[in-house]
Amino acid sequence: MVRIPGRLWLRPALLLVLIVLAGCSSSAPSSDRAGEATLAGVDAAIGNRIAADGLDGAALLVVRDGQVQRDRGYGSYDTDTVVPIASASKWLTAATMMTLVDDGRTSLDDTVATYLPEFTGLSGTATIRQLLSHTSGIAQADCIWATSSTLADCVSKVARARPASPPGTTFAYGNTSYSVAGRIIEVLTGESFESAFEERLAGPVGMSSTRFDDADGEITRNPVPAASAVSSLHDYGRFLRMIAADGMIDGQRVLSERSVREMERDQVGAMRNRADFAVRTTGIDTYGLGVWRDVTTSSDVGVISSGNGAFGFYPWIDRARNAFGLLLVYDAGHSSEHAVPASQRIVHQVWAALDAETGPVSSPTPTVVHGR
Repeated sequence: MVRIPGRLWLRPALLLVLIVLAGCSSSAPSSDRAGEATLAGVDAAIGNRIAADGLDGAALLVVRDGQVQRDRGYGSYDTDTVVPIASASKWLTAATMMTLVDDGRTSLDDTVATYLPEFTGLSGTATIRQLLSHTSGIAQADCIWATSSTLADCVSKVARARPASPPGTTFAYGNTSYSVAGRIIEVLTGESFESAFEERLAGPVGMSSTRFDDADGEITRNPVPAASAVSSLHDYGRFLRMIAADGMIDGQRVLSERSVREMERDQVGAMRNRADFAVRTTGIDTYGLGVWRDVTTSSDVGVISSGNGAFGFYPWIDRARNAFGLLLVYDAGHSSEHAVPASQRIVHQVWAALDAETGPVSSPTPTVVHGR
């Protein structure tokens, strides 16, 4: 296993969602095909991006109708390369919470104060659903990045802070509400967030190299459920395979189909906020639980959902094409405003290539494609 150094504990402005894949090494593709709506053109586009942005490598996984279309690395990356995935962590945290919903141990509409009585003010009335959809109104807190602290101590400080807005009134993308959700997971399970994640999600799915609590080689008791995970192409690819199969993998049910669909459903509604930094970066103003909704139908049913992160890691589920995939990159040299759209453009090229090479998209109603 190759691990990319420079494990992240960065500020909120940098922590958006992108996908990067770790795959098998391959020779550099010819750049003259970079604009083609073919998978060879995608290979070339990835090669061009590695060269232009000074990246060490990338990886790509594309699966449609159960058939692997791409599973490879580029540059120095292979399928076991482990990279920081930034906000793609949120999809994993939301899924971990949904295992507890499935078990009847909590409800998305339970309030924060139900489990964390130190939240005595307005923030205590926020719901778990609002925590996971960036509509809780809880203000951002610097303590989530303090690796010498604990999740419990940090969340106690958050409880004493004044909310940024009343719960359920504004979409404001951030990270602190996920720390609150992570602490609720600790209270519900009686375990650390990392242990709960490993036992309830990573273990059953088979994600052996994915974890939240490794801060530059030092184990922290204050992981960032919104942003601190590291993973590889094949690890996160197994998670996507489970989600694409409505919660099943290798004959084992990890999540109910209802919970999978609830994560992909629009949770923002009238609170859509085009002025939000993350919305301006992604070009997407509709969000579920831990995922952006890249393509929706005219009836606002999710068709493609993604968990993209600030360094270009971009995983997606495509319900219309019966497909899923992951573009794994680690671009720490540019801002999220560059890295996220750069990955997004390549992912859009993958969709066009699938239509050209394996059949056009099928959707019962017209679709709306969001993004930059």
